[in-house]
Amino acid sequence: MKAPAIPENEQQRLASLRALGLLDTPPEERFDAITRLAADIFSVPIAYIALVDESRQFLKSRTGLTACATGRDISFCGHAILEDEPMVVRDTHLDERFSDNPMVVGEPFARFYAGAPLKSAEGLNIGTLCLMDRAPRAFGEDAILRLKHLARIAERELRLGDIIRLQDDLLHTKNALIESQKMVAQQMDEALTYVISLLPPEMSEKVRASYQFIPSSTLGGDSFGFHWLDADRLAIYLLDVCGHGVGSALLSVSAMNVLKTETLPVTDFGEPAEVLTALNNTFPMEQNGGMFFTAWYGVLNVATGRIRYSSAGHPPAVIIRQGEPPVSLGSPALPIGTFEETIYETLEATVPPDAHLYVFSDGIFEIRTPDNSMGTYEEFVETLKPAPSAADIIEAVRSRQAAREFADDVSVIRIGRQGVI
Repeated sequence: MKAPAIPENEQQRLASLRALGLLDTPPEERFDAITRLAADIFSVPIAYIALVDESRQFLKSRTGLTACATGRDISFCGHAILEDEPMVVRDTHLDERFSDNPMVVGEPFARFYAGAPLKSAEGLNIGTLCLMDRAPRAFGEDAILRLKHLARIAERELRLGDIIRLQDDLLHTKNALIESQKMVAQQMDEALTYVISLLPPEMSEKVRASYQFIPSSTLGGDSFGFHWLDADRLAIYLLDVCGHGVGSALLSVSAMNVLKTETLPVTDFGEPAEVLTALNNTFPMEQNGGMFFTAWYGVLNVATGRIRYSSAGHPPAVIIRQGEPPVSLGSPALPIGTFEETIYETLEATVPPDAHLYVFSDGIFEIRTPDNSMGTYEEFVETLKPAPSAADIIEAVRSRQAAREFADDVSVIRIGRQGVI
């Protein structure tokens, strides 16, 4: 085993890392969402965000690992931060640096590793976004590009702490705080009014379409809709922009408007993957303040029950039919705006006449329960098995969480074919 070298700028690097104030802090959903997405996209059992301290690596977020820290001397990430490009070890047994590493010969029995360095605002490598597998694997240039784009998202979240502290300093003056609060409240009210004005009317002919929309107190980025493409095909879509506030809401409604009015250039709105590709080309995060969004888009043929759909990092929709297991409709892909070369896939399923389709945002299941645990997608799907109304879903979830109000925007669409209540 070869211990990682110490960078020449070690002291500056450590100062930059510690200034973030993230070492030894509890898990946060904004980081956990990234590692979960990384594990799904690359189909690996382990993904984590490591912050490399003086003698250890602290795992700020981890999927598939139990330990929250390991020694820097045995870490893969200690080597990865020495490079500006992702470090890929396709088979650790063939690499003299790691062949007898405790993490290779013992838990988690790592045979494959890929780690992209994460930079601080000063441009110093303070950590990594990592993938691990228990079997060797190939990892081409396209995969490296996707990992680098996910690392950019992680870097953005790492640097939010500096922005928050700066805002706190600027809001110390009482009068400035009062005026700021008044302005923000007015903007929130205006943004919320606009978001609600875009919601579609519920349907009772051909299909029964109903929904519930509960905005959070800070207004997030949920928006959704459904409309007829022709006499038989109903387009159904839901977007969730990262973050909260007026900026997220405005990006959300901008994207929603181009779907509602079918004004994306050279796009067949009956082809879900084509629609998501057009959204990805139209709303790159570099041109939208670093913001991106997840999306689910489906086209239901109400005559045949066939639904064609595509997903961009969004929770899978669910088909519920009494007496049968739930059917999840989703596929792993990067969110809209994160990587211009992302390929989206159109999949198909059938919504039987006596079944219901549910499309929703993650705010409905990522709730804090009374025992301080985080709700999961799988737990939420269990609540759908009786095929409840959208309003009943909201009350059922509220009864399970610690607080009455939701921390994030909550959107639920319920679609039933003709004659289904």
